[in-house]
Amino acid sequence: MSVSSFLENDIFMSYAHLDNETLTEDEKGWVSAFDNALQKRVSQLIGRKADIWRDRKLHGNDIFGDEIVDQFPKLKVFVSIVSPRYLKSEWCLKELKEFHKVANKTGGVRLGNKSRIFKVIKTPVPPDEYPAEISRVLGYEFFYADEKGRFREFVLEKGSPTYYQFIERFEDVAQDICQLIKALDERPEPPKESGKETAAVDKEKIVYLANTTSDLNPARDNIRRDLEMRSYTVLPDQELPTDARFRKTVEDYLGHSSLAIHLIGDKYGLIPEDEQLSVVELQHELSRTASLQRLIWMPKFDMSNEDHRQQHFITDLRDNAVADTNTELLSGNLEDLKTVIVDTLEKQSSLGDHSPPVIEETAIVRIYLMFDKLDRETVSLIDDYLYDQEFEVLRPIFEGQELDIRQVHQDNLKLCDGVFIYCNQASESWLNFKMSDVRKAPGYRNGKPLKAAAIYLCGDPNRFKKDFRTREVSAVIKQFGTFSKADLAPFIKTLRGDESVIK
Repeated sequence: MSVSSFLENDIFMSYAHLDNETLTEDEKGWVSAFDNALQKRVSQLIGRKADIWRDRKLHGNDIFGDEIVDQFPKLKVFVSIVSPRYLKSEWCLKELKEFHKVANKTGGVRLGNKSRIFKVIKTPVPPDEYPAEISRVLGYEFFYADEKGRFREFVLEKGSPTYYQFIERFEDVAQDICQLIKALDERPEPPKESGKETAAVDKEKIVYLANTTSDLNPARDNIRRDLEMRSYTVLPDQELPTDARFRKTVEDYLGHSSLAIHLIGDKYGLIPEDEQLSVVELQHELSRTASLQRLIWMPKFDMSNEDHRQQHFITDLRDNAVADTNTELLSGNLEDLKTVIVDTLEKQSSLGDHSPPVIEETAIVRIYLMFDKLDRETVSLIDDYLYDQEFEVLRPIFEGQELDIRQVHQDNLKLCDGVFIYCNQASESWLNFKMSDVRKAPGYRNGKPLKAAAIYLCGDPNRFKKDFRTREVSAVIKQFGTFSKADLAPFIKTLRGDESVIK
């Protein structure tokens, strides 16, 4: 017998009636608009008319009715429309507590990594004011806040500047509710007084998608939705605590995950109690020590921020944090990132041995000539000269699918004997990204180090080029005048051996 045989009602919406009042007679109440849209969209998604109900009659001074509580043992999903009034309403809080109590006896409050209580936040309230029943439940925020702390609620009204933001967030709610209802409909009936969900999930199907700052929350929601549609479990599946429990909670989540994804934006983010680092940077530090594969994404290479903490964090990411082969530092558009995520997860599930293939030794000496798309024209002089010296010159590609571009880059690092990084118009951030690849190269090569690596700085003699220095390559060549073959001689001799003849 399935759960649906005794959980007959799909959704109950709990809300404060004050939140459905309008400022003018022509408007439709926020809750009414949300309810109407949810009725239609969930019905479309589950393929039948959804049973969604809410109390439309009661007012703030009414007495709590047993007729509502009596329906809770038959209920699948409870939706709380959270607002300042909701948290002050004795009626609303009693509905929430009663459902939470009953749900523990009818399959549990959680099904897998999903809560049967949906926290729809219409108006922001301080997190420490949430009742225990929803304090850790992931919320769906129907508002945005500006830098001054002012907020704007999303409104389902054509012409409103927040209309499309409402639709995007609403779709997340509708699809998540639909998935939960379907899972409950297909789930066998649990024994009486059922406790917590104990079904195991393969670690390869669990992803830690780190909490990020408000500017990248829409991107994070997009990735989460895409992964869950592909049947991956996404953690954290509850709100992260902001007190001393933060580190232990994140470590536990990371311990169950096969991949960690970090989105880094312009903002530094909130700092938990008794910590010095932000939520974003703390998660990064914890995943770095967790020995699992990581993808770190920034929307663009060059991110300027007046907050010195964020500047320091990003500099650390570029220079130090990606030195291990388990980490990839990515930039670009969101769809490319999603492609890399799926490709990484598919490789994890299909490959038992993640070590790179053994490369056959040949008489050919290969140089991977790294350069930015901006420098394709000016690099040709270096390219021709290296080829004339009887080297095989490997080059990056710039057109095609993101996965193909990435694969060629990694194959070149595996095959080459040396790396030559050419930087003319490319930015300082681009150079730092390439340096991180040089650090990771032995990991792609079964531990085999590069014979030689060089950086060639030319073009505009700006400050970063003049000041640049490193001990991690064989040579740093600064040539802001005319190309000279003699500049490359130390690199070539190191690659071939001291007896080599430069042509």
